[in-house]
Amino acid sequence: MLHVDKVDTLLAETVKISASKLTPFQCYKFHLRLNHEGKLLRSYCVIKSDKDGTIDLSRDAPVRGTYHEVDSMGLFRTVELTDDVTLGTYVSNPMATPFFYKLQLISESEEIIDEVNMKKRWTHPSVIQVDIVQDGMYGVVFKPPGPGPFPCIIDVQGVSGRLTKGHSSVLSAEGFMVCTFATFRYEDLPEKLQDVDIEVFSKHFRYVQSLPYCSDKIALFGLSLGGTIVNYLASKHPELTAVVSINGPESFYSPTGVFKENGKPMHCEEIDESLPVAINGVHKQAPMFLETFSKLKPETSLKWNEISRNIAFRLVTSIDDWMLCGVTHSIRNRENLFKTGHNVEIELVPGGHYIHVPYFPYHYLYAYSSEMFLGFGGDRNPHTKSQVKVWNNHLKFLKKHLGTPAKLPNYDRETYVEFPGEINSKL
Repeated sequence: MLHVDKVDTLLAETVKISASKLTPFQCYKFHLRLNHEGKLLRSYCVIKSDKDGTIDLSRDAPVRGTYHEVDSMGLFRTVELTDDVTLGTYVSNPMATPFFYKLQLISESEEIIDEVNMKKRWTHPSVIQVDIVQDGMYGVVFKPPGPGPFPCIIDVQGVSGRLTKGHSSVLSAEGFMVCTFATFRYEDLPEKLQDVDIEVFSKHFRYVQSLPYCSDKIALFGLSLGGTIVNYLASKHPELTAVVSINGPESFYSPTGVFKENGKPMHCEEIDESLPVAINGVHKQAPMFLETFSKLKPETSLKWNEISRNIAFRLVTSIDDWMLCGVTHSIRNRENLFKTGHNVEIELVPGGHYIHVPYFPYHYLYAYSSEMFLGFGGDRNPHTKSQVKVWNNHLKFLKKHLGTPAKLPNYDRETYVEFPGEINSKL
């Protein structure tokens, strides 16, 4: 029978899965399904039972499956979209709703022996979500219980523009106060990134500073274009403590990655849209950005020399990124920061462009339009391993520079998980 130590956990927490009372030396399949907003994902492993008729995923390696080594979280890590889902579909979770999984134990004759429902929460139940709707700002504060002040992280959105809670919710589960804001394509905000004045990010920063429960330790966190924005903001706000930039372009770029500054479009290099390479119908944009940023001049570069030396940096780069030539861009950014005497931590990892929270499904491409697929790069197993590793290193860096927040209290975990349209767990 199946045994799961906790069927209700936070997203980043590990789960122990085992089975007992099996026929010795027989192969059994563990099949995990995630049905999120009508998109079905699955993973599996086949493992042989021992002489006592037991299997332990933290001890036993699969004979075959979506992962191949001993890994207690291998099933969660390697869920992938099924063939029933349209090619190019992207699994997003902007409102940080829980993920619900069904784990099945299946015999060699394809009989379902046992099954268990599980739930992974993106947000800790004790964290208070405070909506921000004032003075043209739309956002949310994830506030730990208590009066504070708390070390704070601002999760900066990039090309999405909308209010997206993913990183923020999972970071807040570690005890940090976390804020995130929409910048365009939301409520009465501008429709296009190009119509946004970059001063709005400083407005968000000053608002967060004014909150009575925010400490004087504030970090910025950004992915992709968000990684460029946080580097830029560091040159404007010497009171910052730390910056985490993940797969961020070296600078802004025209026409798709440029804001207004003082009411006028920023001066930046223009991308050559003829340069992306199509491989099996999937566009690799890295050559385009490599060529664009090779032309950077002082007036189109970020002002690295204007960044306070008191701000610590963490740069994360995916080696197999198809969107950017991440290694080149990250090393250049590090060199610029070294020249100005900054504390810089850099991590190069195998994976594609979109390094997200732990156990988030890997995507190698998405449908930019009905006629164009954009490639993220990477491969499922190394990419999803990197997501877990990178996340843990984010936390080490943030705790080092912001201070370790108080641990959140344990919550009343469900022992029996139900979700609509599914058979209830036998646990």
